[in-house]
Amino acid sequence: MYSSSVKPLNIDKLSDEFGQYEILLTCKCGHTRRCYPHTLAAFAGWEAKLNDVVKRMRCTKCDKKLCMAKTMRETAPRGHKSH
Repeated sequence: MYSSSVKPLNIDKLSDEFGQYEILLTCKCGHTRRCYPHTLAAFAGWEAKLNDVVKRMRCTKCDKKLCMAKTMRETAPRGHKSH
């Protein structure tokens, strides 16, 4: 899914990097989910701190609030050519 050569971004607020990044949420039960800051900002606001929002996240598999977040740059779809 993600290569080990991709460096995580240092994100404090959802609005950092103009919201152009992906968030990989991982629960202690092993369930992972990818989301985007636009989704989280819809209910928390752009000025919300990412760590505060992640603390509120509940896993859809085990229903516990034990999520950790990793942020990384958005990747272009395969075959996408930049002009």
